[in-house]
Amino acid sequence: MRAFLLAFSAAVAFGGTALAQSQDDDPYLWLEEVSSPKAMSWVDAHNKTTTDVLEADPRYKAYYNDALEIAQAKDRIPFGTFLAGQVYNFWQDEDHVRGLWRRTTTTAYLSGKPEWETVLDLDALSTAEKANWVWKGASCARPAERRCLVFLSDGGEDKITVREFDLPTKKFVAGGFSLPKGKQDVSWQDENTLLISREWEPGMLTDSGYPYVVKRLKRGQKLSQAVELFRGKKSDVNAAAGVLRDAQERTLPIISEATDFFHSNTFLLGPKGHRKIAIPAKAKTLACRPTSGRPGSNGDSRSSPASSSAVLPSSNA
Repeated sequence: MRAFLLAFSAAVAFGGTALAQSQDDDPYLWLEEVSSPKAMSWVDAHNKTTTDVLEADPRYKAYYNDALEIAQAKDRIPFGTFLAGQVYNFWQDEDHVRGLWRRTTTTAYLSGKPEWETVLDLDALSTAEKANWVWKGASCARPAERRCLVFLSDGGEDKITVREFDLPTKKFVAGGFSLPKGKQDVSWQDENTLLISREWEPGMLTDSGYPYVVKRLKRGQKLSQAVELFRGKKSDVNAAAGVLRDAQERTLPIISEATDFFHSNTFLLGPKGHRKIAIPAKAKTLACRPTSGRPGSNGDSRSSPASSSAVLPSSNA
């Protein structure tokens, strides 16, 4: 096994070098322009080939109808998350294809027959803005949990648009935080501060296609005024910031620099800059919520406000 892994690592390393040297000669490099007419035509043609094979199978129609019925079933469990003292749920069905972000009271949810209040209707928003918005989650600033960052993707692509949303009024915040479409990762440091990694300038992405420069953006600042906090390397997979929190709302900003898919460096972020901490490169830092039961969650897996953190060995170690 060890010999195999060494051989595999060597093959990847030399293969990567050869790939870098031959990129200019790659006849399919134009597929990197994922939304170009030529690339989409190629995708449509290959999709048709696959679809024709699937639809020719006599079992296809029945399987398709069964799967669609299950996905759109009105009686499926509306899984919820606690946020600002209420239960939030994102729901899609045949009447709401792009989905509804909605909420109800804890009492109503526990009754089994909740009356849902729509917070954000993605179908209506898409129609109004002539876009094809796909829900990518939301992250809300603690401890108040009244202002949220809503993550939207036009058509489901990796690049997302980030907008600040006010839960009490159920409206996007005029003049609030707004990040244009791009590959990016965003965390609240506090209600007036964001920690952002994104493609700050054209081409400022790793060789894997992800951001590696982390900056701090204060409310009222333009993106161009964001202050750089950390710069990884082009050879990294990515670099991103997060914030650990305890039950007393004390915060600990950290930066994770993924040097490859199985190794990362972890840094504490303080007033004097960042400092690497002695966490093994093949370990993962996990943030866990308190079990004492205070309602409150960001409603999304993008970040997990923490009462404690744990360092666990990677499953790939």
